[in-house]
Parts: sequence; structure tokens; C-alpha cells
Amino acid sequence: MINLTPKQEAYFTALTASLERDTGKTLAAWIEIVRVECPESTRHTRAAWLKTHHGLSQTRIQQILNEFLPPGAGWTNPDVLRAALWKTPAFLALLTAFESLTTRLPDVVPTQRKGYSAFSRDYQFAALKPVKGGVRIGLAVPPQSDPRLFPAYNERWSERLYSSLTVASPAAVSDLYPLVERAYENS
Repeated sequence: MINLTPKQEAYFTALTASLERDTGKTLAAWIEIVRVECPESTRHTRAAWLKTHHGLSQTRIQQILNEFLPPGAGWTNPDVLRAALWKTPAFLALLTAFESLTTRLPDVVPTQRKGYSAFSRDYQFAALKPVKGGVRIGLAVPPQSDPRLFPAYNERWSERLYSSLTVASPAAVSDLYPLVERAYENS
């Protein structure tokens, strides 16, 4: 089962409640449209079809496709997503080092996405994903907070993560605790 903070749960509840008001169709009706009318077969191409043919936002598209896809797909099976993303021992060691930082902080909710691992308090404060040469870490702190940080560009994680950096060793991850704590406090 997925992990969500109470604020994230409230957001998804409100999102579902507002779908019919905003689009004139219920979530069940949108699922039926995808099932019956959409000629596409992959998540990506279905998303493009919904955007092109119905003008839906990315958030709405993901909401519909998350319900359309069978149980075990996407967020509902975080262990499978984690295993697929963090395949190599080197990447897994970096994720484990980052997770050890977050266990020092109370009420952290880890969530696994297809392309990254996210960490939230009330809101997402950190995320990381494997990249060539290490892991890219996004943090909810301004880039000028530390000379190692640069602005986060074109990442698929939360827009609250203003800065990022790439690290290649568990020791380098451990050195980030003050920044992670500050990002946590910002959430």
C-alpha cells in the first residue's frame, strides 16, 4: 500500500471530488472513456491521447490512469517500483544512506514513485533518483543555501524542490544532513 501524509490524502480526496465539477464527468466515466475509446495501449500514449483529445491536465490524467490501471501497477506496489529503480548495489547503497538521514527526523513519510523516491513531512521535502555517476537529490531549500546546490531543472518531482545536487558516495550523502533537516523544516 502507498504511504501518504494526511495532507496528501486530503489533496487526493479533494482532487477526486472536484473532477466531476471541473470536467462534467465522474472518475468512473473517465475510466470508461479510456477503456472504450482510447486506441492506445501504454500509460504514456494513453496520457498523450487524453491530453490531445480531451485537454486534460497532467494531474487529472494521472488521476484517471492510476485508477484505470490494475491493482499492483504504479504507486500501489511500492516494493516493485523500488526494486526496479534501485537495481544496482551502488545505487541502493546511496538510497539506504539517504534513508538513514531521514530516520533521524520525526514523521517522515517515504513514497516510492516509478522514477524517484520521495520523502515528505506535510509536503515533499526531498527526492532522489539514480543518474549516471550517482544519485540526483532534490531538496526543498533555495540553491543559494549551499555551494554544492544548483537550481532543479526539468525534474519530475515536486515543484517545491528548488535545488538539487548529484552525489556519488554514501559518505557524501551523510554530509547532507544539515540541508536535509532544513528541507524537512520547510515542509
